[in-house]
Amino acid sequence: MLLSLVFALLLSTGISFAGSVQLGPVNFGTIYNALHKNKKAAILFGFGGSLPELLYCGLAFGSSNLLTQFEDLDNYLKYLTSAVLFIFGIYLLFQKSASRSSNVKIKEGKEVWRGAIFGLLNPQLFPFWLFIITYLRSNQVLDAAIWPVQAVFTVGAALGAFLLQLLVAEIASRKREFIYLRLTKNYNKVLGGVITTVAVIQLVINF
Repeated sequence: MLLSLVFALLLSTGISFAGSVQLGPVNFGTIYNALHKNKKAAILFGFGGSLPELLYCGLAFGSSNLLTQFEDLDNYLKYLTSAVLFIFGIYLLFQKSASRSSNVKIKEGKEVWRGAIFGLLNPQLFPFWLFIITYLRSNQVLDAAIWPVQAVFTVGAALGAFLLQLLVAEIASRKREFIYLRLTKNYNKVLGGVITTVAVIQLVINF
């Protein structure tokens, strides 16, 4: 049990960290706070922005639990999730890197609440975690039949997102935002290549 909990925590933390690298509202908000206020404000904003991961990952587990009640659905999900993973990887390969937004405006104070609002308004979180959880379950990567594993995995989702925000706050507070942008310039292509490769391998194994 303990090994399953540790594995679930590390797995979700890593997935969430990698999935949060793409420049979005929360990342821009963290950078803005670091450059226009201070590192503490950026960290508080990033913490708030990572909290919605708990909600959306929990909802994704609930939806995934319902899906597993249908007989023989896992067999179809193996192929479906692999196909979706392949399409998503191809999409990332051809997606242009996001440019720095100049329209992010954040008022003084209440950084945690404002970060949480930015995170809640991210429409990608729920489908992202639903897909990840369904994929892991259908391929027996995650033992998600017991609630402690689900709870730890959900906590890891928020932890990974927050660790990424800590990194962003640290870099941006040192006036080195260009390093972050440079590191993520080709991120979509690299991630897309990895995802596409994994999808192809998974399809071959399933067939």
